[in-house]
Amino acid sequence: MATTVSYLRKGTKPAPAARLVTGAAVAALLSGTVLLTGCQQPPGDPKIIVVAASATANEPAPVLSGPDRAMLRTAGSTSTRAAAFVVDPNTGQAREVSLTPRRADGEVDYGPDRNSELAANVNRVQELLNTLAASKPFDLLTMIAQAVLVTTHPGTLLVLSSGLSTAGGFDLRQVGWGADPRTAAASLSRQGLLPRLTRWKVVFSGLADTSGRQPAPPVSQRTILTRYWLALCHAAGAAPCSVDTVTRPDPPSRSTTPVPVVRFPRVISYRGPHGGQTTNVPADAFFAFNSARLLPGADIILGPIATKARDQHREVTIIGYASPDGGSGTYNLALSAKRARAVRARLISLGVPASLIGKAIGLGTAGQPRSACYRHGHLDEVICARLRHVVITLLSAPAAAP
Repeated sequence: MATTVSYLRKGTKPAPAARLVTGAAVAALLSGTVLLTGCQQPPGDPKIIVVAASATANEPAPVLSGPDRAMLRTAGSTSTRAAAFVVDPNTGQAREVSLTPRRADGEVDYGPDRNSELAANVNRVQELLNTLAASKPFDLLTMIAQAVLVTTHPGTLLVLSSGLSTAGGFDLRQVGWGADPRTAAASLSRQGLLPRLTRWKVVFSGLADTSGRQPAPPVSQRTILTRYWLALCHAAGAAPCSVDTVTRPDPPSRSTTPVPVVRFPRVISYRGPHGGQTTNVPADAFFAFNSARLLPGADIILGPIATKARDQHREVTIIGYASPDGGSGTYNLALSAKRARAVRARLISLGVPASLIGKAIGLGTAGQPRSACYRHGHLDEVICARLRHVVITLLSAPAAAP
């Protein structure tokens, strides 16, 4: 039998495919009267997907990846009440796109045009994303908190963002790259700075994708960035939390509002006397907080060092240092030694003969007082990051025999 599904709200006219909505408007929509005729069973809960894009000048313009588009299409094909809400990063308001294919009379379209309607609805979401350009500070936590308020019905939150937030409770310039993700998330939770994501499914798409003045993060920092946002997501009560790592097009940003640049640990190499070479590597480029396990991507730094040491038969020394902001002197000494040994083991696995590695030791904080990490009485993560590092020295190659 024929079925008609309509949503009646007093004093309103039928809405176009995309319209501006607020949390109150969505609440009225979802609590409105549902009239059913015919024999079809009443539709189940609506499938809601909220799309929040930070759209700053330091990111590519927001683009749906293949998996993102597939998620929107699946929602439209499996629910008679599927909708996407595209959130404006400047106002927190959203525009709604019906994902369920409908005929001109408002009925769900099960006919031959269904597939083309599904594709057209997903394209409308991208068209709305094409209009976004941030004119506010890059505060991703606040943006997420605003996004989940546009609907009273929890669903999926799709976050299109580099994740390199530079304002609000989670400013990466202050947090740095050596913090423990769970500890940072717990601290923000205690301060009431996390959004409430209970019953929400969260997908981060485009993490670490950069443009404009923002340099791309090294592989190690990409890993840390992902761990940060997954920890924040879980601490906010969402389940599940996931990251879409699919490569996507990187069109230029439409935003002209400058936002601060996030810096990454710098690897500094310099030549010593007699042709020796020293590489000073920030520990945050190699290790997560409180860990002596090398991060993925460490070979980008260690690979060339291993090749030169092996091919030129150079002796290697490795010295680890820690920052004095946490842990006892004994603990920091042990941690720096473990990190030096981890680097030694990796160089050996990359082909450096163990006989060429003269020493791999840790010097802890090297006598730095705890106050060394503080500026004007406040802990300065940037200073601490400079103090924890690994120094790898290649001694000069032996002279050729006459």
